Amino acid sequence: MELPFVVALRGYDMRQVESLFAEVDGALATDSAVSRAASRDALRAASLRRRLRGYDVRQVDAAIDERLRAL
Repeated sequence: MELPFVVALRGYDMRQVESLFAEVDGALATDSAVSRAASRDALRAASLRRRLRGYDVRQVDAAIDERLRAL
């Protein structure tokens, strides 16, 4: 999965972000209220690790907020 985030020197773990967004985007593609609720909970509970060469923190945080509004 390729996400539109800039890779920064210090950012969120890319695999962890990709996994989280795959789950959420899959839920957004369905009409299942249960799936959407589970994804909303996953976004709110997400504890993303920071790593060298990770996705830009501000961009990922903004995308999380955007998806929470969509759910």
